[in-house]
Amino acid sequence: MKRSATVLIIAGVLFLIFAFTVPPYVTGQARTIPKDLDLTLVSESPQGFVRTEHIVTAPTEKVDEIATHVDQTVTDVQGKTVAEISDDVVLIGHSRYPVIKPTATISGSPADSSNVVREGLHYFFPANTLRNSYPYYDIVLGEDSPVDYVSREGNTYTFYQHLRYVPLDDSHTYSVERTLKVDRFSGIIVAKDEAMTFHGPDGDDTVEFTYTADTLKLLQDHAHDIDQRLSWAKGFDFFSKFLGLSLLAIGVFLTGIFKRGQLMSTVNKLRS
Repeated sequence: MKRSATVLIIAGVLFLIFAFTVPPYVTGQARTIPKDLDLTLVSESPQGFVRTEHIVTAPTEKVDEIATHVDQTVTDVQGKTVAEISDDVVLIGHSRYPVIKPTATISGSPADSSNVVREGLHYFFPANTLRNSYPYYDIVLGEDSPVDYVSREGNTYTFYQHLRYVPLDDSHTYSVERTLKVDRFSGIIVAKDEAMTFHGPDGDDTVEFTYTADTLKLLQDHAHDIDQRLSWAKGFDFFSKFLGLSLLAIGVFLTGIFKRGQLMSTVNKLRS
């Protein structure tokens, strides 16, 4: 009996050690930007333009800082490249915000800059996204402005932003209206609609972009994979804690410590 009690107690302790180490590790990894991410996102426009964003991540010297490189290309109806933007920024893995260091460099945009401190989200939202406003970085402007939570559909949050006539130079201004749909658990932007208007002396040029069906599926699958890992970790956490405590309780009970007189005897021995 005592041997069985010992086995149960050891098993219970092992399950509790598992519960307090493995599920938190899995959760932390799932909520952090992968260090080997390679995503290609394609958006189409009613005006005939196609925007392709190639997002690649890599580790840095610091565990929770992720180097993010994005090449963005826009082609017209004839397939001719009309814009090329290269963006490099180091992001904090768990929060998805840029590090507070001069690591951001962008070229090909009206907001070209090199080795500057950037603020605001852009490619990802934080895991466990809240129903708040977030600073959102605009690549054209080179600055961040609030994007506001507006609605929820299941586990998807919708955020909206509308900027009007923001100066670009002495003769041009810029307006943008964007709607972002974010998976609340993973922080993945699963859908994005943008309408950008460039106002100039000769009139307005508007271009709208929406993710293609293939890109929508890619992002939804990516978000689902992260959500599933988070769900499994939560389940393992509960199960292993429950089983560990149960085995521990049964093992302690089988030692006979709770028999009449045995408990007081044990307490007296501990006092002496």
